[in-house]
Amino acid sequence: MDYILKSIDYYSPDHKGLYNGIAQLTNSINDTYPDLNDWLQKKFFPGLKDGSRKIVVAYNDLNNPMGIALLKDTPEEKKICCLFVREDYRGLGIANNLIKKSCAVLKTNKPLITVADTHLSQLQRLLDKNHFTFSYKKKGAYKESNTENYFNNEATDILKNKILPALLTYKENKR
Repeated sequence: MDYILKSIDYYSPDHKGLYNGIAQLTNSINDTYPDLNDWLQKKFFPGLKDGSRKIVVAYNDLNNPMGIALLKDTPEEKKICCLFVREDYRGLGIANNLIKKSCAVLKTNKPLITVADTHLSQLQRLLDKNHFTFSYKKKGAYKESNTENYFNNEATDILKNKILPALLTYKENKR
């Protein structure tokens, strides 16, 4: 399967068809992530203008993407906000290529990503293959009835590996 894999790190009126294509592509996950369309319109697409958001897209027709990775790229956070491949293109390695390209764009091999419990079984093999490390679960992060799984959360790693051991050592020395 031939397709183009491209990163876009700026806003352009010429990409209006792509922006509409992203909204249509991700429409099926609105029940897991309510307000996704609002987030796209009010947060993500405007973030392309200030450089805090980026798109990695797999396509033959840019206005009808096969798959996308929507990224947050700030000094505080390197995150894959949304990773989605159209159902008729799944199992072809597109998601894996989107992750690899996202890591290159974000300049990290450990981007943060969250996955709803309801989608975890679909993505677990892909996350394992790309060495994502489970950090913690949070109920109600995006929807009250869902639990979100966080991977590659640097703050959790620092807490587990540096702060907690130091606190426990300090506590032991005070006895």
